[in-house]
Amino acid sequence: MSVIGLWRDGKAGGALAAGLEAAGFSVRSVTNAASLPGDCQGLVADLALLDRHGDTVRSLRAADSDGFPVVAVLPDGGDEATVVRALTVADEVVREPVGSAELAARLRLLSALRRCRVEAREEKAVLAWKVKTLGCLADVHAVIQRFDQPREALFRGIAALIPPAMTRPLAAGARVLADGQAFASPGFTPGPYRLSFPLARSGQPDAALEIHYADAAFSPEETALARVVAERLERTLMRLRSDEALRREREYSALLVDTLPGGVVRLDRKGAIVFCNPRAEAILELTARGPGALAYDAPDFAPETLDGHILPPGGHPFDRVMATGKPVYDMVLSIARPTAGRLFVSVSAAPLTGPDGGLDGVVASVVDVTAQKDMERQLAHALKMESLGQLAAGIAHEINTPVQYISGNLEFLAKALSRLVELLDAQSALVLASRAGAQDLPERLAAMLADEDLRFVLEETPAAIRESREGLDRVAAIVGSMKRFAHPDMEGARPLDVGEAIDDALAVSRSAWKYVADVETDIEEGLPLVPFVPGEFNQVLLNIIVNAAQALEEKSAGSGDKGSIRVSAARHGDAVRIAISDTGGGIPETARPRVFDPFFTTKPVGKGTGQGLAIVHAIMMRNKASVDFISRPGQGTTFFLTLPLTGTAPIQA
Repeated sequence: MSVIGLWRDGKAGGALAAGLEAAGFSVRSVTNAASLPGDCQGLVADLALLDRHGDTVRSLRAADSDGFPVVAVLPDGGDEATVVRALTVADEVVREPVGSAELAARLRLLSALRRCRVEAREEKAVLAWKVKTLGCLADVHAVIQRFDQPREALFRGIAALIPPAMTRPLAAGARVLADGQAFASPGFTPGPYRLSFPLARSGQPDAALEIHYADAAFSPEETALARVVAERLERTLMRLRSDEALRREREYSALLVDTLPGGVVRLDRKGAIVFCNPRAEAILELTARGPGALAYDAPDFAPETLDGHILPPGGHPFDRVMATGKPVYDMVLSIARPTAGRLFVSVSAAPLTGPDGGLDGVVASVVDVTAQKDMERQLAHALKMESLGQLAAGIAHEINTPVQYISGNLEFLAKALSRLVELLDAQSALVLASRAGAQDLPERLAAMLADEDLRFVLEETPAAIRESREGLDRVAAIVGSMKRFAHPDMEGARPLDVGEAIDDALAVSRSAWKYVADVETDIEEGLPLVPFVPGEFNQVLLNIIVNAAQALEEKSAGSGDKGSIRVSAARHGDAVRIAISDTGGGIPETARPRVFDPFFTTKPVGKGTGQGLAIVHAIMMRNKASVDFISRPGQGTTFFLTLPLTGTAPIQA
């Protein structure tokens, strides 16, 4: 603190000034005529000087109220009125004579008291500002937490709360720029002093919070408060934006789930249906079922496999997902309906994970494929009939050949029988003539028996009969193959003799390959029976063999050369593997990925439907078997059919 001593002329102020300096004060001495300095922080003056410069001292104290103690030094004879007059300017009055130590102590005490008052005043002001700030932020938080309020109400509420929180509320105004509009506080007028805080993360590049002052700049505390409000508003807008996006996504998801052509079902850990969309409710006919229908294994569902077998324990998609934690795709089931028999559904199921990391349930899609399965059966039957129709002419030719030589042999036997009848008639006549006295009977009988035509008839008749029987056996074999191929004994899967099925398929398709290929078979002896639907297995073999014959026909077109078709079957681990190879032109590299696609064909228009191999693939998948192939351009193709075994016994000779 600087202490400026103002002493009367002629007084011994030097010793007092020196004492103050020794006490740690800076001392400046002035004369009566000197003007009062403007940088002083404290005064020690006599009464006369205070009287002359009272107004100046008051103005200096007003400008620097934090630390400006004034001590008046009065003459010894000063009365109480003089003291009162001095105290209107000074903080304290001391009488002469006064020592420097006493004066220094009084100055320190006075300075300490003034600092305490200043600090208390500052703390009170800071506390008041903090209370005001916290009140403003609490009000802002309350406005922000009003859910479902219009955005306009949010913006106007925030703008209205800011001016009262400023130091000079009447001179302040605020507004929120958002949604292409300005939402201002009541009585808002733009001012020359402005704070602007962008709200860019709200998703609106031009959004901002503005605070205006009409008369002065903003203090750091006001700027900090405005920044905090802007940050909270920005976070709120971000949340509203996320909430709006989430709401739209929920609406879209709900709309999507409600309009899906397939059903969606959610089941809890116990397998009870806790949600299903309208399509699932219609497919499962839940409204027509009893209260127990909410369980996936309810008896009135009676789920079965595609082939009509009861599901084994743990075989339901729900059980499989809960047991393995892995999805199940496109499992076709047959379920009972309350109103109209059974229907086929394709079920895909996936696990739902709960907060604890465990399985919380299963979500499944359910698609009604009854019409599709009916169409598949009809299409497979139609294609089978089409294939049989195409082979009918060849089969008729195969039957016609033995029938022709049977007919020829019968005609020969008829003539031979007539010739024998004539011989017998002639012999009878000779016998009658010999009784009448003819003597040359032996010679004439010998001549009859020596007839060359008769001997030819007698020698060829057994051969004609044998050939006719062989022809009839050939016709019977062809008819039997056709019967087994076109009319299996039963529709469901049953143990199947692979070798016999291959022989039947080759017999039925003989007309398709006999002019373009030599066929070779290699069937391992003692092959076990394979569980398969006989008619479907015949269809698989026929489609692949006919495809091979057509590939050979295309390769040898116009050349007359024959190719080769080789069919082999052997035990392959827990399965029987059939390989059907041809020496045709092979499958182009670009076409291989689509070989099993429906309606895809490499044949000319009108030659192929693109359904043969697609049906082969569908049949194999349906019977839990597999089909694959390898192909080399210009060298041919080999199809592999892998048929799994289920503990069936080998064929008994």
